[in-house]
Amino acid sequence: MCPNEAKSDDNLWGIGAFSLLNNIPLEKGIYLIIYKVIRDFNCIINNKFYVFNRGYLIYIGSAGNGLRNRLKRHINKEGKLRWHIDYISHREETEVVALFYREGDFGVKFEDELSHYFYSKIKHIDRLGSTDSMMPHLYYSKELDIILDILGKLNGKIIIFSKIFEKT
Repeated sequence: MCPNEAKSDDNLWGIGAFSLLNNIPLEKGIYLIIYKVIRDFNCIINNKFYVFNRGYLIYIGSAGNGLRNRLKRHINKEGKLRWHIDYISHREETEVVALFYREGDFGVKFEDELSHYFYSKIKHIDRLGSTDSMMPHLYYSKELDIILDILGKLNGKIIIFSKIFEKT
């Protein structure tokens, strides 16, 4: 299994990062999280072996119980491993560099619509992160530019953390 090695650190996100997340609404919504994979790692999730290379992972999800708490959970590297994405987000080899969110009662259908933006442009990781859907909800790209280009076309709010600009 993927070890839960990494711990939250007040300095990890810089001053005010978690307080910035306090501005995210408590309402339901849809979100994308962009993780930077700072070094290659292997992981077993549901008895399947995955190799994640340096680059960027995009995870598409919905927050039926509130955007703020869901996004904070995915950024915080502590806590119980519950969803597929937790086995990636809790790793010390990954860090969140950007968030996209949109308020509303969307669910799986809209997650799939967001997935279509990425599907033909970058590598999708089948059936990981989307057990309730036929579309993948996890994508990989070596290049950040194409991800930011797609994000710029979406209707919602984007938070970019300064770590996105750091070279690895």
